[in-house]
Amino acid sequence: MSLKDEFTKQVNTAEELTARKRMWQPGVEWLGDEGTVTTDAVQGDPEWDHILRAWDLDPNEFQIVEPVLFNSWGGEDGLNNRQFKAKVIRRVHASVDLEPLIRNALRHKPSKRSFTGDEVLNVALADWQIGKADGDGVEGTIRRIIDCRDALIERVRGLRKLGYGVPHLNVLWTGDSVEGCLGHYPGQTYTVELNRREQVRATRRLLAETLTAWSKHFDGITVAAVAGNHGENRNAGGKAFTTADDNDDLAVVEQVQEILEANPDAFGHVRFVIARDALTLTIPAGEHIVGITHGHVTRSGANAEGKLRSWWEKQAAGRQPIGDADVLVSGHYHHFRVADWGGCVWLQAPSLDGGSEWWRVSQGEVSQQGMLTFVTTNDQRATEIAVI
Repeated sequence: MSLKDEFTKQVNTAEELTARKRMWQPGVEWLGDEGTVTTDAVQGDPEWDHILRAWDLDPNEFQIVEPVLFNSWGGEDGLNNRQFKAKVIRRVHASVDLEPLIRNALRHKPSKRSFTGDEVLNVALADWQIGKADGDGVEGTIRRIIDCRDALIERVRGLRKLGYGVPHLNVLWTGDSVEGCLGHYPGQTYTVELNRREQVRATRRLLAETLTAWSKHFDGITVAAVAGNHGENRNAGGKAFTTADDNDDLAVVEQVQEILEANPDAFGHVRFVIARDALTLTIPAGEHIVGITHGHVTRSGANAEGKLRSWWEKQAAGRQPIGDADVLVSGHYHHFRVADWGGCVWLQAPSLDGGSEWWRVSQGEVSQQGMLTFVTTNDQRATEIAVI
């Protein structure tokens, strides 16, 4: 027998009628989110708005929904009497009227960009590995460095046409500027094209000439440098045997610093920040903090983002300076990546070397060379991100 049949079946005795009425006491039962309304005996169809108001329920705030049950019996006047029992819920009112919003959005005209003039252009000089023979070797790497040097000047002109003032440039030196000669991989000493002195000399000249060219286009330049693994002093077993900052990557920057400081009239607006006894560094970029690390602190291998994020979260938990970074820039992994970690934007810089034959053969992957650039504004951590 169906539920409807159970409630509409004929009542044959007064006792049955009394029992049925006792089961259907008129009233409201409210359970927080929904409830039940039971009517008095009515003739004909129920007027739910009137019934709800009788129980102090505003029909604008509450509504009757299925299922609606009824209990029926014959009265002494010969008329058929019915009670109704129904589910009642609170109405859900749309919090937003979409139509006006859509009309206004369609009529909207984009406003002109407004900048404070404090925007900072950031450029990552990552993984030159001067002396490496893979791909097009030293010649190809030097050519790309010079091309990128000139391309940055064109990028500055383009940004200023868009309204970005970018009066300041942050040069992020993320390490592995030289290839090294020993202890990084099998056959390195046999395949490298330049000895250590030649690598340092070529890197020094390229960096000095690059900063000289860029210095004419900015009110201020900050060169921030951390060490990579290829600049380490290693023994034949592949182990670094001196301190973390005894590194060719940092020695080159120090030498360029001394060269430029000898001419304060031309380069007095260029300052240097070099990591000491650490593999990380943080510098301001407008109202944001840019942190740099080479990336080998996480060890090599797959899942670069997962390893770097886990490492950075531990630094933040330990209240290390790099853990405060709004933007984290890394090298080492040679391919471009960007990810928003919520409190920090991670930018993985591509390299300018000739590639890696070992990586291509073992993994089948070839990364696109380039130089990472991005702008920080007072309200955005990283915008206008581009690889040139």
